[in-house]
Amino acid sequence: MAARVRDSIFVPVFFVFVLLLAALYESSQADDKVISGGVGSIRNLSGTWKNSQIPDCGEMESKSQCSQNAKCRWCRSDALDDMCFSKVEAWRLPQKVFSCDS
Repeated sequence: MAARVRDSIFVPVFFVFVLLLAALYESSQADDKVISGGVGSIRNLSGTWKNSQIPDCGEMESKSQCSQNAKCRWCRSDALDDMCFSKVEAWRLPQKVFSCDS
């Protein structure tokens, strides 16, 4: 009798466990979709993708590109390579090492 009760409980518990694993697998696949949206892509609440126009100042390689974007600052250094930084990053750089355009 005890074996029959144990077997009758095992099937529903096993079924719930399989459903839980399937849900976890689905959520991990959804995370991959968010990552694969690409640089500058944002998924809004309706589930559609839209491109944001947030610049990545670190990818700009020339002073002219950097200067064209109001959110970026070109910073010069004698010790390191000259680079483009966002306003916030440029503000945080050590002034003894970098000199940034305003």
